[in-house]
Amino acid sequence: MGGEMDGAGMEEAASSEGSTPAPGRRQVTAALMVAMMVTAMEQLVVSPAMPTIIAQLRGFEIYPWVISAYLLSSTVSTPIYGKLADLFGRKRVLLFGLAMFSAGSMLSGVSQSMGQLIAMRTVQGLGAGAVGPIVLTLLGDLFTLKERARIQGLFSAVWGLSSIGGPLIGGWLTLHLSWRWVFFVSVPFAALAIGMIVVCLHEKVERRLVAPIDWAGAGLLTAGLSALLLIVLDGSELGVGGNLVLGLLTVGLLVSFVFRELRAEDPILPMDLIVRPVIAASVLGNFLVGGILFGLETYVPLFIQGVRGGDAGQAGQALTPLFLAWAVSVAFAARAMVRWGFRRGGMIGAVFISVGLLGLVAGAFDPAWARFAFTIALISVGTGMGLTSLSFILAVQHAVEWGQRGVATGAAIFFRTIGGAIGVGLLGGALAWRLGRLLAAAGARGVDVAAALRPEEHHTLPPGSLALVQDALGQSLCGVYVLIAALGVGTLLCSACLPGRASATTKDAATEERELESLDGDLAAAASEV
Repeated sequence: MGGEMDGAGMEEAASSEGSTPAPGRRQVTAALMVAMMVTAMEQLVVSPAMPTIIAQLRGFEIYPWVISAYLLSSTVSTPIYGKLADLFGRKRVLLFGLAMFSAGSMLSGVSQSMGQLIAMRTVQGLGAGAVGPIVLTLLGDLFTLKERARIQGLFSAVWGLSSIGGPLIGGWLTLHLSWRWVFFVSVPFAALAIGMIVVCLHEKVERRLVAPIDWAGAGLLTAGLSALLLIVLDGSELGVGGNLVLGLLTVGLLVSFVFRELRAEDPILPMDLIVRPVIAASVLGNFLVGGILFGLETYVPLFIQGVRGGDAGQAGQALTPLFLAWAVSVAFAARAMVRWGFRRGGMIGAVFISVGLLGLVAGAFDPAWARFAFTIALISVGTGMGLTSLSFILAVQHAVEWGQRGVATGAAIFFRTIGGAIGVGLLGGALAWRLGRLLAAAGARGVDVAAALRPEEHHTLPPGSLALVQDALGQSLCGVYVLIAALGVGTLLCSACLPGRASATTKDAATEERELESLDGDLAAAASEV
């Protein structure tokens, strides 16, 4: 570790497992909970506001970048911040991340175009990438393993409450104040966290030799994924030649990234772990889970507001069943894995996910029943998410030795967020392509789609155009939900590749159960981290 805790009560961080948190640790823990809440709620506050943002800033064709840019920048920067924390101390890096996140939030709130918003969301994501890993690292510094499982239960509750409250808050702010407040609302809490950390957290930084930061790997991965997203979102305007050149560039960058990681002293993604069959199935499953989750966050509010004519508040409420069911399922999922095993638990959850996503498709076919069908479908998806996402993480942790568990778990979560960034982009490209074809076939190529997303702008559309746009958007989103359902089937296949009960491995059942129980808090926090 690059730092040593100091100050009131900090020296007790290394005390025995039966120790009670001292006042200093309580204050620092409270500050870390506020910091975690800031980034936990951010994406979910923004999602219900997106239809309104599109309506005001236009740029319907590129709006998936608002989501993907944030996810991509926060994910790729995460391992770099972890290394910087070892070099310069946790406190400095966490304060830097919170400050950058706040600056990006303020700049996002004052953006005047979709291009500006995408750029500022990238800044915001670069700040958010520091918060999650440094908070978890500090908890590891401050608390013993036994204490950590109990403390991280509180952080899991923060994630759960943020998941449920975020969409509701975002819809209310958009409806009663302005969509800009979904970005401004996090700034006071970030400032509070900064102040508490400055006052309460004292750290003695000891410079130690560590492996060099893999800047080249981070750059190649960012460039490769950005080029891939550019093809997906803007491929129709690039032409055959442009797509071919950009496609070759994408392949070259990603292949170079793989070779770089094979040679790097401390790679962002350890390829020797990724290629193991169990871990490969788990990270692919996490990739698909990310695409499903962020796809639903992005494209369910668009249906409620753009097809059914609802407001931002109703768009936010539509996501509540998903996260409420997930929060409930996480409470028993870890222990269910011990009894059922990774494969059975993952497959049961994947069946719930797939059935729920098919219900979403059915609801989109008949907008009159969409709200009821969406509620039932999202409850099913959320219930399955708790089981399936945990089965992927547990399988990864069980497949490696204790010393590799942290990096393997980080890789699984890394792929889940990258899956969200790419999934949102792919689904957005499919939506724009299908919608453009439907509008062109109906002779309404020049209709302002953005105006159909806000009830107060419906009067600006020519007679009959609103119904036409809503019908075309509904059909297009139904196609998007079919693609998300295909991702759900993919999670079922990945779950089938996981090992069975833990007792079937080299570890005896009693030992494995004790290990899994000690990790309940960590796993719940990881499952909620999305």
